[in-house]
Amino acid sequence: MYYFIINPSSGSGRGLSVWKTVKKELERLGVIYKSFLLSRGGEAYSLATGIAESKNPATVVVVGGDGTINEVVSGLHSFQNITFGCIPTGSGNDFVRGLGLHLDPIEALHAILHPSKICPVNIGNISHSGPLGLRSYSYGVSAGIGYDAAVCYSILDSKLKTLLNRFHSGKLVYLLTALWQLFTMKRQTLQITLDGDKTELFEEAYFAAAMNLPYEGGGFMFCPDARFDDDQIDLIIASGISRLEALKLLPLALFGKHVGHKGIHIIRCHQAAIHVSPAMCVHTDGEVPGFFEEVTFSLREEKLPVILR
Repeated sequence: MYYFIINPSSGSGRGLSVWKTVKKELERLGVIYKSFLLSRGGEAYSLATGIAESKNPATVVVVGGDGTINEVVSGLHSFQNITFGCIPTGSGNDFVRGLGLHLDPIEALHAILHPSKICPVNIGNISHSGPLGLRSYSYGVSAGIGYDAAVCYSILDSKLKTLLNRFHSGKLVYLLTALWQLFTMKRQTLQITLDGDKTELFEEAYFAAAMNLPYEGGGFMFCPDARFDDDQIDLIIASGISRLEALKLLPLALFGKHVGHKGIHIIRCHQAAIHVSPAMCVHTDGEVPGFFEEVTFSLREEKLPVILR
């Protein structure tokens, strides 16, 4: 059975128009499917959980962006009998970009209906201890602590974003917020333990991000060599450089040209445990679960079968 989970508001409302096009093609082809038009946060998570718990063979298709993909993948507590597909409608689409999936909705649909290439894809895991015990979250693209998370947090309820979305200029608020955070955020010392063994201190750090795919933030190629099937995360840390130097490096990251510059560290590992005080903002695929002093990045044991072509 095909399950389509649609975020109508993704991509400044593009999600709904794309779904109408996809739905028309499904009906033309006579495909049997179920569809769910999302109306509130957390709904995609519950839907995905129910589909996984049924233990019936299912092709789960997200019509949305990275945030919706994150919520669905997080809700799939088991990948058994699950095949995953995506028809991108978001503003960033880093999951789709990183896997080289079709951007055209109809091409993406036909690949999902008649797949020629399905690959097992690593899915990230982030865990932390809190008042309610150990909590964990999934990520498909990346998870980070510090600067990139602070940008995500700042725009969650941004009135400016809502205004610019009406004119299909939502990306502008990301740029403005990124620049503001770069010059105002407090840099801190990160204590990072890799694979439960080696511990290093990174002083005056902007952020650390565990990358499952090369891109985050709508096309920044933070870890050009990150692969979705190598059972490792690529951890990037930016530390020990001035704000002006960081500003110069940021546009270079769009093309992966920041690699090798002073203050940019990329480490491949299976697990990275980070300690910082006071707590810093954390994100998973742009969603913000909170501010933590200790957090561990790793990978889920199961791989998710994803339709690539």
